[in-house]
Amino acid sequence: MKTVRVAAGIVCAGDDSDNVLAVKRGYGDMKGLWEFPGGKVERGETPADACRRELAEELDVRVCNLRDFYTVEYDYPEFHLSMECFLCDIASGEPTRSDRQLDIRWISRRSLAELTWMPADRDLIRALAAAHDREAEAKLVKRRRDSRRSMQGNKRADTKPELLVRQRLRAAGLTGYRLQWKKVPGRPDIAFPGRKIAIFVNGCFWHRCPKCKPSVPKRNTEFWEAKFRRNVERDARATADLQQAGWTPITIWECELKRDTIDETMDRVIETVRAAAPHRTQGVHHGCTETDHQHA
Repeated sequence: MKTVRVAAGIVCAGDDSDNVLAVKRGYGDMKGLWEFPGGKVERGETPADACRRELAEELDVRVCNLRDFYTVEYDYPEFHLSMECFLCDIASGEPTRSDRQLDIRWISRRSLAELTWMPADRDLIRALAAAHDREAEAKLVKRRRDSRRSMQGNKRADTKPELLVRQRLRAAGLTGYRLQWKKVPGRPDIAFPGRKIAIFVNGCFWHRCPKCKPSVPKRNTEFWEAKFRRNVERDARATADLQQAGWTPITIWECELKRDTIDETMDRVIETVRAAAPHRTQGVHHGCTETDHQHA
């Protein structure tokens, strides 16, 4: 399913009230439903940049003090919506209704549920109702920021589990692999092009290990479930594409690399790699064999 990335601005009144600006859609199949102003994130834009641009185009206002507040993840019939939502203030201009809107309205956060909203916005409305004052809002924004930092701190490459796998492969004399190889589906962590072996070293939490079955965070559950679902679907798609291309994908779970299981896990992996006879590959360093290039 195609993912559409969108940025939305929750424009705050800027006074002591808890009012935010809602707009009533004036076009398409969902005409007449309420939403927050915003639009698609263009190539090369950050979501915050897209939010500023869209609000300038849609409402003729310049906004400032953007606070990352919420991410909507929602499956519509034809696409998956991933919408970054920012609280913001008006720096200049007066909100003006465009020809794509039936109405614009300042409304109390506590009263948002009285309007008929776009299906994707319903959990967002509940989150906004919970952030009914500045103190509650600040706590939610801080929690969001801390969560972002935690997610950004997860390295894609050279993780401890991956280094353990590479150490065992080298000790077994299996070198000549590529790291984060982009020339095959899924960008495997470790690839043996000559043997057509693709190894994925997966974190149990992010990729939803079927062995240890990690729990789902209790806050913002819909967001996490959608994110995990996309990760699992992406992994399955990469595995299927690799198999169709004649490759052997191997998934190693983080929990399989613990002290009491790593020997059994790596014996299985090493046996599989050795059983795949190397052959000359085309399009990799002018057709050199796998063992011509060695990586740590």
